[in-house]
Amino acid sequence: MAGTGMALWRQIGETLAKEIERGDLLADQRLPSSEVLGARFGVNRHTVLKAIGHLQAEGKVRIERGRGAYAVVNPLQYNVGPHQLFEQNLIGHNLVPSRTVLSAVECYAPGEVADALQLPKGQQVLLVTILGQGSGAPLNYGNHYIASSRLPGIEGLFGALKGKASQQFSFLSLFEQCGVSEYRRKDVRIRSRMPSNDEARYLNIPVVEYVLTTLVVGVGPGEVPLTYAETSFASSRVELKIGF
Repeated sequence: MAGTGMALWRQIGETLAKEIERGDLLADQRLPSSEVLGARFGVNRHTVLKAIGHLQAEGKVRIERGRGAYAVVNPLQYNVGPHQLFEQNLIGHNLVPSRTVLSAVECYAPGEVADALQLPKGQQVLLVTILGQGSGAPLNYGNHYIASSRLPGIEGLFGALKGKASQQFSFLSLFEQCGVSEYRRKDVRIRSRMPSNDEARYLNIPVVEYVLTTLVVGVGPGEVPLTYAETSFASSRVELKIGF
């Protein structure tokens, strides 16, 4: 590459970023391998990998373990307002929403969960772990603590979904079967952190990519708490938008 005084890896990164911005590389298109890019730019693969790592940090590509790097043109804007739930968010971006219930087990509510759900410490709740997908691509991984004593029959409903891939259901549709006709977010907190091993595996991201995590209390009629969820999003694919 031409000597511009700029580090080679940065020149490569800027070239690839411009190609993404002008549409030469389409959204979700896989980038050529590091060997192919190395030959193109006349550098070794480690220089290419440094450039791609920088692009990932800027949110312009995402790296999927074992599959390569993919162009990110417009990360999904995910609204975490009171009524814009998972299904509405994805349908608004012409994506097909689906969920996979990875596990559904009863457990004692940890202190923070009991406080959020306004339950006595040590009361049992239903812990449901769910992978959320948009048109088959993993978007979020969530641990949902559900006040099962307020939703009779909810254990059986989630138990019937457990292990079945890519189901189309909403929390409200299940809660309605338990006699609850209203459900919304009441309180939302957002954090950024490194992913757990399970989050990295199910979201198909490297362990060095940060996740955006929402801590959300969901309420029913009379603002009675029904759920407390910690949900993680791949930061390279999703932008969180607060709209209360």
